[in-house]
Amino acid sequence: MLENKSKNLKISSLPKSLAELTHSNQFLKVFALSALALLFMGLGVTLVMAMKGPMVITLGPDGKALERAILPKAEDQIREGIRRYLEKRYQWGPENVIKKLKESEQFITPQALKAFQVAVANVAKFSTEKIVSQKVYPEKIEIDLKKQTALITGDRITSIQGLKAAGNLKLELTFESGLRTHENPWGIYISKEREE
Repeated sequence: MLENKSKNLKISSLPKSLAELTHSNQFLKVFALSALALLFMGLGVTLVMAMKGPMVITLGPDGKALERAILPKAEDQIREGIRRYLEKRYQWGPENVIKKLKESEQFITPQALKAFQVAVANVAKFSTEKIVSQKVYPEKIEIDLKKQTALITGDRITSIQGLKAAGNLKLELTFESGLRTHENPWGIYISKEREE
């Protein structure tokens, strides 16, 4: 008869390997999903930072941060430009009349420059020959942006050979906007003057 012989069965390592492989796949899946989540968070942060404007901190000469200033009104800028023009055109003495009137040419439109030069040549000649000086003190400068005019009222003091005379100043200036230069940073150019 047959003898019962015991045989040792060799357990296959395949199921064990499959179980380990499945376990390591789960670990890799979790790792890949967490890496993907970190990638999306990084992209989100990068997009938010890229969409923001740059932070600019302006420092003054003393190293302190400068505050943002509100832009001045157009009327205020025009008023300051006209004050500088009045200072150059109407405040002079016999020693500096030619220089001052030459500086005031920076505020005249190119079309009106020749007529202006002819008009102030007589003033310069009269001032140097008769020792005349003049100062104006504008009290009120009214700006009309629609008409592009400025009405100046105030006082004028004229000195002829040491004798002083005071009078009223009433001046209407027609202006235009133009190129801003070092001498005329306001870009205000006078095209017409009318004195009363």
